[in-house]
Amino acid sequence: MNTLRTAIAGILILGLSTSAFAGDLEKSIAKAAQQEETRSRKSGGGKVLVYTGAGMFIGGMTVGLLAFMNNTNGEFAEFGEANAVNKKLGAAGLLTAFGGGLLVYLGHERTKGAPSVTVAPGQVKVSKQLSW
Repeated sequence: MNTLRTAIAGILILGLSTSAFAGDLEKSIAKAAQQEETRSRKSGGGKVLVYTGAGMFIGGMTVGLLAFMNNTNGEFAEFGEANAVNKKLGAAGLLTAFGGGLLVYLGHERTKGAPSVTVAPGQVKVSKQLSW
């Protein structure tokens, strides 16, 4: 019990004393605010498409594979059991996976061509790279 109290007291002393070495709080806040203002911001529309497409792809492939492989008798499909699987659900799952892959591609292409917007105190800069 005595070593536990000593350890807790040591941790508290160490935790409270490290803030003395942190420096001036006002300068740190001003520096962080200035760095935040000068960061470039890109439009996030492409990321939404990529994440939505990835979710659709994973879900569609899961549904499609399970529908094609799982039959009605509780075991995996064997030779000659083509009618026991759910073909319509499998096709719908694979079509959803294809649509999700298309959204991932379009989202990736959209982020490549997005302009970069930089906001700083007293200026706003928009830059876009053109190549052909």
